[in-house]
Amino acid sequence: MLTLKDIQALTSRADRPGNSVLTMYLDVDQSKQANLNRGFEKQLKDMIAGIKTTISRNELATLQAACERMEFFVQKFVIGGHSLAAVFDTADGFFWSGQLDVPVPNRLQWGRGVVMQPLLDALDENENIGIVLVDRASMRIVTMFLGEFHEQAREAFDERKVRHTRTAGMDHLGADSHAQQKADEQVRLNLRNTIKRIEELRELRGLRHLILAGSTEITAQLRSLLPKRLASMVIGTVDLATNANLKAIRKAAAPIAEKYERESEQALISDLVTASAKGGAVVVGLGHTLHAVNQGRIWQLVYSDRCHWSGSECRQCGALFSRNARACSFCGSPVDRVADVVERAVAHAARKGAKVDVIRGEQAEAALMNAGGVGAFLRTRRAAS
Repeated sequence: MLTLKDIQALTSRADRPGNSVLTMYLDVDQSKQANLNRGFEKQLKDMIAGIKTTISRNELATLQAACERMEFFVQKFVIGGHSLAAVFDTADGFFWSGQLDVPVPNRLQWGRGVVMQPLLDALDENENIGIVLVDRASMRIVTMFLGEFHEQAREAFDERKVRHTRTAGMDHLGADSHAQQKADEQVRLNLRNTIKRIEELRELRGLRHLILAGSTEITAQLRSLLPKRLASMVIGTVDLATNANLKAIRKAAAPIAEKYERESEQALISDLVTASAKGGAVVVGLGHTLHAVNQGRIWQLVYSDRCHWSGSECRQCGALFSRNARACSFCGSPVDRVADVVERAVAHAARKGAKVDVIRGEQAEAALMNAGGVGAFLRTRRAAS
């Protein structure tokens, strides 16, 4: 299971002075005919053959060693997800791999640093969500992250304490009411214990959002008891039994997460465009955004899934430019042409701790493309030059 620590560890690796890093993303989904009988191994060989034709002769031996290491790993790999990601740095022998239960297109790239954009895109689209299943006498918490579902907590409370059997006759009305109050109070106690487990998992697993599952009555009661911090994380509710299997949980939770993601994108782009029109602490358009990236002023980078523009990158300081410059305007060093300068901006911004959002929803993407396809909220309120 891929973790946030994996993402952070890869993001923190600085670019090398020269090309030494091989990054691989490989589709291994066994529901696809081309991947059966380990057909993905042939696809990797084809990508290796293609990449060898694009590099200089003096790098060929180093690249060959990296490719052999990657092929050996894939040959021994036990299929367990939809996609496989791996990184090998020949400079220090660093090797990392991870499986994802979401689709990622095939890609093999040789360069100075780790290609992070596919991982960050997957992370943005599949944030860590806790699904809390509750009834009067039990609770379960299941996490949904990068397409994977894992049960994190399960607890059955004393069912006898929440059961109330009504008795007949006027003489029993007082006792009946008292018993009901005790049962209701026990339910509230059970829900408070559930909230404690949610809080623990929020800290331990880095939960970003919550989906409450159960009867309308019990989820409403749980929501009313949540502290403000947890209440703000709730993105939806669904009527689902606590003993539902993971397949049923996935079927119920996935549409809620998808709807929330698309609505969040629309709100985000609306805020960006509005702030830009009012001269707020944002930038829009490729040139202005790259300038803010170079200054380390990005708080949140936003870009369309369709944006893939060429540009330049300084060999010395890593500054990015939207044009094919001859030399770096910051330090005067030579620059290299990059096929996708937006991808490099994503890597630079993430390395400096910025949040990265890729926009895929049709309406939000159209609005962002009209504004320049890429933009950012800045760390300070001083407008970028």
